[in-house]
Amino acid sequence: MNRRNRARFRTDLTALVTRLDLPDSPAKARLADLSAHGLSLILDRELPLGSHVKVEWRKAAFVGEAVYCRTYGKEFLIGLKIEDPVYAAIRNADAGH
Repeated sequence: MNRRNRARFRTDLTALVTRLDLPDSPAKARLADLSAHGLSLILDRELPLGSHVKVEWRKAAFVGEAVYCRTYGKEFLIGLKIEDPVYAAIRNADAGH
């Protein structure tokens, strides 16, 4: 049973992900899906649970905590809990164009 109470929207967007404790090691990732307070990334490396990361896409930026990390073929599917509403950050970034 799906415990989520918010809709998730599938995406295939390229983003830049930086662990806040390792700011000199950004990595490219794909955003797999978005919801109001979370997102899933596909990354070529594991991300320890509890890691805090910054995700940048276009002019939008999110800070979140890794709540799961699963193998996904030769990559990893990582779930992030985001404190600030994701949709608002995207809307604000698009308004800046």
